[in-house]
Amino acid sequence: MIALGNAQWSYRATSDNIQAFCGFRLSHATTGKIAAQTADELSERMQDNVAVRAEFQKAKGETEFYTDGVFVHIRNDDGEAEWCETKVGAFVKRELGASASPEEWASRDLPEPTVVSAFAAIESKDEFQKRCQRERRRVGVGGVTSTLADGAKWIWSLVFLLFGRTMECLDIYHAAQHISDCGKVLFGAGVEATEWFERMRLVLLSEGYAGMKRELLPLLKSVPKGKKRKKVRLLLRYFRRNKDRLNYRERLAAGRAIGSGLIEGACKNLVGRRLKQTGACWRKERANKIAILAALLYSDQWKHGWNTST
Repeated sequence: MIALGNAQWSYRATSDNIQAFCGFRLSHATTGKIAAQTADELSERMQDNVAVRAEFQKAKGETEFYTDGVFVHIRNDDGEAEWCETKVGAFVKRELGASASPEEWASRDLPEPTVVSAFAAIESKDEFQKRCQRERRRVGVGGVTSTLADGAKWIWSLVFLLFGRTMECLDIYHAAQHISDCGKVLFGAGVEATEWFERMRLVLLSEGYAGMKRELLPLLKSVPKGKKRKKVRLLLRYFRRNKDRLNYRERLAAGRAIGSGLIEGACKNLVGRRLKQTGACWRKERANKIAILAALLYSDQWKHGWNTST
C-alpha cells in the first residue's frame, strides 16, 4: 500500500492516506524509504516475469514504439537544483482502425492500445538505449511496425540504433504546432493566421513534404527579409529534415496512429503527476525509483509485480 501510494501521491499524502486506511502513521521519510526499497524489489522481480511477456505476446495488433522526454527538478551532488530530462519509452500493441481521409484525421475512432509497457528514468541517451533493449527483451519484442515521436534528433538516432529501418512518423501535433507558430509570425493572431494554419495542416496531411515544399518555397521568396522570412525558412528546413516521416495520408488510409499522444500522456501521468508536483526537488536516484513504481502502475503491470490475479 505504501509503494502504491508513492507511485501516485507525495510522501505527505501517502502518510496521511495510510493513517486514514490503516489507522497508524508513518513519517514522510519512512514512506519514501519503503517505496525506494520496494522499487528495487519489484524491478528485480519484473526482469524475467513470464506473465508480462505472455500478456504482451498474446495482445492483438501491431507493435509500436513511443519515446519522449520531460524535465524534472533535481538536486545534484553539489546540492544545487537543476532541471534534468526524464526519458520515457513505451512498447505498445494496437489494432488497425478504419481507413480515414486527411479531412477525417481528428474525428476518426482510433482503437485503444491492447497492451502498454512503459518505462522511464533520468539517464543519458546511451543508458536509456540499454534500458530500451532490456525492456524490449522483457516483453519479447523483435522489431516494431512503427515509431511515433516529435522531431528531437536524439529520438530518431535512438530508434535507428534500436530497430534499424522502421516506419517512422513525426507526431502530427508537433508538426502542426510548428505551422501555427510560423503563421502567427506571418499574419499575427487573427483569422488570417487561423485560415492559413488550417489550410497548411491539410496540405501536410494530404501531401507530406512535397506539398509543404510547393507551398513554402514561393512564400519564402515573397516575404520580406527579416523575422518572417527566417521563420518560413526554419519551417521548410524542419519538414525537409523529417520528410520521410510525413506519410500521414498512407497511415490514415491504413488505420494507423499519426500522433504520439500516448507518450505525451505517459510524460504527464507517469512522470509529471508524481515527479513534477509543486515544490518537488528530487535526488536522481530516488526519482528513478519512484519512476519504476509509476511505470508499473501506468502499464497495468502492478498485479504481476505482486503476483496477484487482478
